[in-house]
Amino acid sequence: MKVICLNTSRYNKYDNLPLTVGKVYDVIEVGRIPFSPSRYDDYSGPRYKLVNDLGEVSSYGDDCVRLLTRSEEREERLKELGI
Repeated sequence: MKVICLNTSRYNKYDNLPLTVGKVYDVIEVGRIPFSPSRYDDYSGPRYKLVNDLGEVSSYGDDCVRLLTRSEEREERLKELGI
């Protein structure tokens, strides 16, 4: 499974994450933040664990990355094959 970076800032334009916008990353694991009664109306969505540009393993939400579509995955596979 692969994701593409959409945004390098979670809250404001000065807190840049170690990701590159438009770059495709391999997903190591997909996780979810457990439900908590104190956050009953907070949608956290899936968390994608991947290796960022600094070489560290980190988790990012769907506000920063999104899954590739089938056609995008196909294009990535063709690039890897050199076609």
